[in-house]
Amino acid sequence: MRSIALWICCMVLSAFAAEAAVAVPQDSASFPTIPLPRQSAYLGKGISVGVGGGVYKPSHDCDCLGVWQGQLEYYYSKWVSAGIDVHFFGGDLDSDVMVLYQRYRMDVRGHFQYKSFDVFLSPVLGLETTDIDEFRDEWDNRDDEWWRPGHAKDSVKYLEDCEKLFKLDGFSGGVELGVGWRFTRLFGVTGDFLYEYNFSGAHLLTLSPGFAFSLKDVWPWANRTLASLWISVEASFQRYFNRGVPDWASTGFLGLQVGI
Repeated sequence: MRSIALWICCMVLSAFAAEAAVAVPQDSASFPTIPLPRQSAYLGKGISVGVGGGVYKPSHDCDCLGVWQGQLEYYYSKWVSAGIDVHFFGGDLDSDVMVLYQRYRMDVRGHFQYKSFDVFLSPVLGLETTDIDEFRDEWDNRDDEWWRPGHAKDSVKYLEDCEKLFKLDGFSGGVELGVGWRFTRLFGVTGDFLYEYNFSGAHLLTLSPGFAFSLKDVWPWANRTLASLWISVEASFQRYFNRGVPDWASTGFLGLQVGI
């Protein structure tokens, strides 16, 4: 992992040097693709595939979980795309690693692209499934609080607050507003606003800023073969309303997007 991180850092530093040395005209032909939230990109035509992994912190009283996600988007035209994405949340709460929470979403995006800038608006339909019984068993048996020095035991409260964040079984619907800006040949920023209502009675607000680097423009093979190749770092901040949990959940992602 250290060697991979070092390689990425060297690549980014080299890219900054290239940006300083090469002047790129700011027109639409210079920006064939634009990074977008959740490991996606504006292509105009073709298929976008994204994968990402990171760490999810549900609340102050819950352990961190691992999170993995995948995204597939097909461009019907320059104005419309449709796709699906999946999220898997899992963690080592005891001696077993298990998936606690799964989310599946479908979207249809309407794009408004101008030169190096793209904004999309999309309805979202989701399905959530949770193995809440196994999650509850882990917390019921977790009496030893040595991992929280000087913290009073209140297992029932921890259980209730953490359980509320994963009791979203069933369907949900919402709306998403996303933006991407490729401000240089190699770098771009993204932002996302997502509101969802789960039919269990929960309201979920998610805000996601991100930063992306175009690996395609520094890798000759990718430049010849792929429509796009972006490496992105993305943060996500979630707030559950009508759940009685005041904390914001947070997620950090390292992702890869491929356009074909």
